[in-house]
Parts: sequence; C-alpha cells; structure tokens
Amino acid sequence: MFYLIGLLILLYMWVIMFPYAILSWFRIQPGTTLARIQYFLYRATEPVLRPVRQVIKPMGGLDFSFLAVILVGNILVFQVLWR
Repeated sequence: MFYLIGLLILLYMWVIMFPYAILSWFRIQPGTTLARIQYFLYRATEPVLRPVRQVIKPMGGLDFSFLAVILVGNILVFQVLWR
C-alpha cells in the first residue's frame, strides 16, 4: 500500500508538476490546445501549491513554493519506498 502511495506521489510530480513548471516559462496563446493543457495542469497543481505559497511568499519575483513541494514530495517518497 505504501509503495502505491509513493508511486502516485512520483507520478504527480513528474507528469503534472514538472510540465506545469516548464510551461509556465513560456507565453502561450489563449485558445490553443497548449493553453488548455496548461490550464489543466494549473488546476491540478494549484490545490497543492496555494497553501505553500501562503507560507513561503514569492521573493524577487521567484516562486519557491514549487521547490518546497518537490523537496517534501521527494522526502516522502524516499521514506515510503525505502521502508
């Protein structure tokens, strides 16, 4: 059971969070397929990132909440998978 939880966390990070982070660097034209994908990824990551953003405020225009979530996610995965 714990193995499945660890795999789901890894899957979320690699399939949802990283593509969202990459797409956030580019200006995407509204109404395109890529814009719809970006919106879906935004809706999938925002419930996780929003509470972290309230604790870790953006500094100098950089949002470190993503890094905090990835760090905590990796710690959880390593604790779960290597029990």
